[in-house]
Amino acid sequence: MESYEFEEQLVGSMMIKGDHIDCREVAGKLPAEAFENFHLRQMYQVIVTLLNQAEPIDQFTVQDSISDSSKELVLSVAARCKSAANIRAWAKRVRQCWMIRKGISDLQQAISILQSVGAHDINERTAEVASVLSKVQFETNDKLPRRIGDLLPDYMDVLEKRMQGADSGMYLKTGIDPLDDEYGGFDRTDLIIIAGRPGMGKTELAINIANSIGRQKGKGLLVSMEMSDMQVVERHVADRAGLSISTLRNPLNMIQEQYTKLTGATGTLMDENNYVIDGAFTVDAAIAHAERMNMDGGLSFLAIDYLGLITKPKAERNDIAIGEMTRKLKQFCLRSKVPVILLAQLNRGPENRADKRPSMADLKDSSSIEQDADVIIFPYRDEVYDEHSNMKGIAEIIIGKYRSGQPKTFYMGWKNGHFVNIDQEEAAMRYAQNEQQTKEASGWR
Repeated sequence: MESYEFEEQLVGSMMIKGDHIDCREVAGKLPAEAFENFHLRQMYQVIVTLLNQAEPIDQFTVQDSISDSSKELVLSVAARCKSAANIRAWAKRVRQCWMIRKGISDLQQAISILQSVGAHDINERTAEVASVLSKVQFETNDKLPRRIGDLLPDYMDVLEKRMQGADSGMYLKTGIDPLDDEYGGFDRTDLIIIAGRPGMGKTELAINIANSIGRQKGKGLLVSMEMSDMQVVERHVADRAGLSISTLRNPLNMIQEQYTKLTGATGTLMDENNYVIDGAFTVDAAIAHAERMNMDGGLSFLAIDYLGLITKPKAERNDIAIGEMTRKLKQFCLRSKVPVILLAQLNRGPENRADKRPSMADLKDSSSIEQDADVIIFPYRDEVYDEHSNMKGIAEIIIGKYRSGQPKTFYMGWKNGHFVNIDQEEAAMRYAQNEQQTKEASGWR
């Protein structure tokens, strides 16, 4: 069948069913622009209007309400439709044909852009093409609402796997043991913000998580706008081996134990699938790289370091530009089932407080970030501000927002410039002691 036949069968089915829940469902999901034929589009619009007005719907009421140019066609459309049993299938086919037409139009637009590319704007125009193509992939994805009851068997399979201690595939373990124990890891549609002041370990935490996912045999992409690809590789090696960056930069001074850790780390990293690309990117270009890597559905995460260095879209204000970028990233998460880890700088608010721990208000242009993010993580190391802190070697992982659970603070060790898992009770005792000492010192002064 061609598009016309699908459209005709759908309109005929709606005239047979009249004011039925199936007709209301179709009218709520399918816009009139999905119809290619002018006359059938008019009939559909009349039916939707009659539904909204709670008026009777049949071939005669439709004929009375339609323009003269389409009146004669109404009765013949109704006569050719013998059954309304497949009304949902006809609606689906009409939508698919519409999507294909839109896809063809978008591809023609992409071709037109490529034909106008010059040597001076090849990067910008290529990113524009990538944005168009990612839209085609999304729009032609024929995803329709599914009844909760129909989804329950799939969910029960997931639950059974969890009860058996197996990976359900819905979540990714972060490698931060207390966080994984509390929340189960990251959802595959999460937009995760890691935000902090300089020196708190934002990038290191992202690489720590990337290494954890790599060990799960996942495939990740880090878009680095602050460090070169070689610097990122060095961070991965250092994190996996548990060696400091300074040790790797002075390899002649390594002892045998350090060299053994190095060879072990490089050996395992060779077998894993974490990728990196460095440079300056728009959010569309970053997403386009991720879309290409996810063609087979195999991408486990996209990490971007960092928000402040992304080439911003034109907008009246910075917060509007930030909002557009975070919305695009969240939409990518939802359609691709790929979590995004987005690094961000905090404003100088913590510097002006006695308690330097960050809060949601310290996020630059925070309203859109707070709205779009599913998870917001603040790494904090007290020793950065207080060299006499009792929290030396311990980092706080402050969860400012977690859409699927309550915000909490976890603890990790800080060793050789890397985050490592530690005992939570012991760290909490150290924290309490440090807070008491701080209060006593403030009282004395």
